[in-house]
Amino acid sequence: MLSPRAIAHKILLHIEQESGYPDRLLQSYLDRYDNLDPRDKGLITELVFGVLRWQGRLDSIISRFSSVKLKKINPVVRIILRTAIYQILFLDKIPARAAVNEAVKLARESQPDYVVRFVNAVLRKVSDNIESLKKVDETNLTASGIAEIYSHPKWIVDAWVKELGTEETAELCRANNKTPPTSIRVNTLLTTSENLAEELRRAGIEVQPCKYAPDALEVKKGHFKLQRLEAYEKGLFQIQDEASQLVAHILTPRPEERILDACAGFGGKTSIFAQLMENSGEIMAVDLSPWKVAALEENLERLKIGIVGTLQTDVRKLNEMNIKPFDRIFLDAPCSGLGVLRRKPDIKWKRRPGDVYRLSLLQRDL
Repeated sequence: MLSPRAIAHKILLHIEQESGYPDRLLQSYLDRYDNLDPRDKGLITELVFGVLRWQGRLDSIISRFSSVKLKKINPVVRIILRTAIYQILFLDKIPARAAVNEAVKLARESQPDYVVRFVNAVLRKVSDNIESLKKVDETNLTASGIAEIYSHPKWIVDAWVKELGTEETAELCRANNKTPPTSIRVNTLLTTSENLAEELRRAGIEVQPCKYAPDALEVKKGHFKLQRLEAYEKGLFQIQDEASQLVAHILTPRPEERILDACAGFGGKTSIFAQLMENSGEIMAVDLSPWKVAALEENLERLKIGIVGTLQTDVRKLNEMNIKPFDRIFLDAPCSGLGVLRRKPDIKWKRRPGDVYRLSLLQRDL
């Protein structure tokens, strides 16, 4: 059985080398190692998302104490260092020596002796300087200071400072680094919030109503096993961010209407439309990705939704097809994702300055 740190390392390496969705990749590993103690699952989750959030600051520390330039460090070793430094810097319950020893042990499994010595040397230097590394001067911040302290790419911070000012940008970056809550949406076609909350309580899951979205519950305890619950398999709820749920309500679809979900993705909002329509009417869900459409169809079946027809195509081609008019159209166009960095911290390291303009042109076309 792999250790929690080894599993976190595998996930982070996959994200670094092959991209992918961190939340889905994490869940696939947690399902694969389902017998892990909940505390170990919590550590894996903390390491994966913590390292992604603070990657810029962690890399800055590596560069400060490494005799090798960051880009020349093997990705396997770079992630070992990031993960260990994250524990030393941010996880007070884990002794620094334990983080160092586990990192050295992990390096020894795949790296030659001189690399193991390199890992040990860098982490010992970090441990010796931990107090100074933890001290952060948050007064009179510049764009460069915000980028380094709060671990955001400089080009993003520059753009935000220009638009929002220094103080609001710093506050935004701080908010991006907070752990988001886990929210679920009650499938009101099959149950009520009260009945679902009681069923979850019996399964050891603690929930409370969300602040803004109707029929949304925040999971306070037990979120690691949500997708393995009988209530999930029966389609009684969908795991979905509260903000995502709110957006769908703006469309206000009604029963018997004909709706187009033009960039449906995995269908989270599609299924809300069906709920608001009381599973009566017609929804066309369109997406360019075949595997997203397949996942959408599987999810609709689980939720017992029967009014959605799916179409895998570029939505810009719909004008060429003989399709009846729609009462309402919802377009969740592809975007930079910079507004959801708290939940998807990897995005800030993948985006490039030209992406925002490029995506704005695509949005206009759509």
